[in-house]
Amino acid sequence: MSRILTTIALLGGGLLPVFQDVGSSHLLNDLWDAHARAHLVWMLATNALLFFLGMYYLWVQGNELFPALISLCILVGYQISGITMPLYGGVFLGEGGVEPMPLGVPINLWHFSGMLILQLIAFTLILKRGESSA
Repeated sequence: MSRILTTIALLGGGLLPVFQDVGSSHLLNDLWDAHARAHLVWMLATNALLFFLGMYYLWVQGNELFPALISLCILVGYQISGITMPLYGGVFLGEGGVEPMPLGVPINLWHFSGMLILQLIAFTLILKRGESSA
């Protein structure tokens, strides 16, 4: 079960954003600063590479702890960016971006929080089994 949950969380945090953010709401948004676009590509590429690394360790090497930690780094990193927005003037949705807001909350916050919950469940299961090979 933890292997499946980690796979879902890695997909949701590491690979899905590549397909979601390469479009007019983010990377190709004319209102975005060119330097911000460079940082977005860097983040997307890094997270996608971490996804593939995590999948290799999870499914080829049979290691569950290391990929769970990789996933937690991606997902907690998103939460840190949200929590610290007041410090750097960040927003969940930039100019020109259109995004659903179920219950008034940006869909990205729902998505990444859900992925974090799944990964925390998987991480708990892994620790309860006592797996510690990283």
